[in-house]
Amino acid sequence: MRPARPNAHPLKTLSALSALSALSALSALSALAAPAPALTLEPFAVWATPEQLTADCDAALADAAAARDQLKGLRRADLTLTLALKGHNKISARLDRPYGLSGLLFNVHPDEALRAAAQGCEQRLSKFTSDLALDRGLFEVFSAVRAEEVQGADPDARRLYELVMRDFKRAGVHLSDEARARLAQINEELTRLSQDYLKNINDDTKTLYVDDPARLKGLPEDFVAAKVAEAAARAKAGGDGRVRLSTDYPDFFPFEQYAEDRALRADLYRLFLSRGMPQNAELLTRVLKLRHEYANLLGAPTWAEYNAGDKMVRDAKTIAGFLEQITAITRPIADRELAQLLRRVQRDDPAARAVEVWDRFYYTHKLREEERSFDAKQVRPYFGYAAVKDGVFALYGELFGLSFERDAGQPVWAEGVEAYRLLRDGRVVGRFFLDMHPRPSKYKHAAMFPVQTGLKGGGLPVASLVCNFPQPRAASAGQGDPGLMEHSEVTTFFHEFGHLIHHLLAQESPWVRLSGINVEWDFVEAPSQILEEWAWDHGALSRFARHAETGEVIAKDLVARMRAAEELGKGVAVMRQIFYASYSFFLHHQDPSALKLEEFSQEMYKKYSPYPAVAGGAEYANFGHLMGYSSMYYTYQWSLVIAKDLFTRFEREGLLNVDAARAYAKEILARGGAAPAAELVRGFLGRDYTMEAYQRWLERGQ
Repeated sequence: MRPARPNAHPLKTLSALSALSALSALSALSALAAPAPALTLEPFAVWATPEQLTADCDAALADAAAARDQLKGLRRADLTLTLALKGHNKISARLDRPYGLSGLLFNVHPDEALRAAAQGCEQRLSKFTSDLALDRGLFEVFSAVRAEEVQGADPDARRLYELVMRDFKRAGVHLSDEARARLAQINEELTRLSQDYLKNINDDTKTLYVDDPARLKGLPEDFVAAKVAEAAARAKAGGDGRVRLSTDYPDFFPFEQYAEDRALRADLYRLFLSRGMPQNAELLTRVLKLRHEYANLLGAPTWAEYNAGDKMVRDAKTIAGFLEQITAITRPIADRELAQLLRRVQRDDPAARAVEVWDRFYYTHKLREEERSFDAKQVRPYFGYAAVKDGVFALYGELFGLSFERDAGQPVWAEGVEAYRLLRDGRVVGRFFLDMHPRPSKYKHAAMFPVQTGLKGGGLPVASLVCNFPQPRAASAGQGDPGLMEHSEVTTFFHEFGHLIHHLLAQESPWVRLSGINVEWDFVEAPSQILEEWAWDHGALSRFARHAETGEVIAKDLVARMRAAEELGKGVAVMRQIFYASYSFFLHHQDPSALKLEEFSQEMYKKYSPYPAVAGGAEYANFGHLMGYSSMYYTYQWSLVIAKDLFTRFEREGLLNVDAARAYAKEILARGGAAPAAELVRGFLGRDYTMEAYQRWLERGQ
């Protein structure tokens, strides 16, 4: 999945301000010329108490307000492009870490009071930055910079200036006082509603109870043994002795893929689709209306049109055309696969007239087993969590010239969270945390949370991976549970670690706005999607994939069969992604005043979904991307087009070719947002990207 906050740089959503401080021009000049303080990791202990987090957040806001007032206090005679940009950067740098921390801790901290403090901090930060974006006085400072100075500036400074001016105008700084006040009010309300929507999903883990363990037939032995042992332990303690299955990923996905009991698969899937109901239906409706009003105030007919303006696509028409194009390529492949799947379903249930959503994993797996001689349970023993983690570290380290060092003394926010240092040539160049296993009220998906942006000559970059992988467990007697992972989870690990490496390596600019993952949002997935390819390569997997019991290295033939099996069902899987992309786009490309979520959902299912709608299902209540990505879920396929083309260079030069990997790190990862994404890709490929590799990938194996 995406980074949790792509492009959520504080000044990306600039906004309106309080009166100028009465600073002298001399003091303003000296303060702005001073470099922003290099932030270290020590302040990250703010996750210890709500009071510490709140104090840290308020101190950052006060410092940013002072820097803002210094910038606005500049005499026009003293104004230079460098001073204007340094003032912008000072505000950005001061808000960067609190923004990252509040977003992270709101989603992961086990203490409800601290999550609430993080939520409040995020709201105050959002209001402040919304006010900055609408401040005419601040806009006039940047407008007063001489055009010839901008044209003669170095490329980074010129790009930063152009982005700042664009963001001011996109925020509505040119509008009336009344309109700007309403935009600020909408921003504030949207922040709160989005937080509430996501909190409802995080808090709403559903449970399915199974009286007879025999109904777990088909599931991996380690999974069944762990569930039965948990039930026995509860019974011994005087509690409920039934087997419990949750809607959290370590239960949900294995169960949907392997459980032979179709009725139970349906029951768990219905629970999964009911998360966040009924409250999130109302929250989403309010969010859609506010986004539409916001777009209209800024002269756009819909939110989807407004939201596309600073992306690679530039407008909603391009998105609609792209969805139409990939649908035309994918639908014939998906239809053939669905017919094949239905025939297989009907062998077990002759009365079946459609492939239901709870059949998709199970029967795709059955066909791969029967027609491609591959059973996904065969590879699970090779992917214990610790071995996968070590393997990812070793591989990324070799490719990019990095090493990873555990930082056991670093305070963390919950038991099981691990802190690490990232090193290059023995020097610490970044820090990160791994929060990789489920717990109550924690973020339910998988994401990279940027915590602090790294700068040339400034503070170190910091980030956290937040995932929900199986938890390894030691046993009091005999062999413990290594936390065996599905290969799909291994692929997710590669993907999310790619986001982390992207954020940590992008520190070549002194400007916050051009560092880290501040790239166009519809490009942000590509640098991670390409790294999924290593999870399918025997040369890469053989370095760490060893059988948990025998120590045997995964066989080349097994990996080859796994890759061949993956081709079966690919069209249906992509069509499912097109459904989500179309859902998020068209939901925001209309006037929501007359929108009925159920009717809209039925329409999207009929047009794009490979599976029928589920009676009583409410995906709109637990589709978390509707808050972060809003209308832009299309970016997963847009980015994948680019990722497949980027990968062609590795196909030519070798997946383990260090020169190609270092070139990729230099041209794509390290540059951050220093240039438009299309230019970064051109620098690595030596040409513009095309859809050819994506289409070949889709049609391969058909």
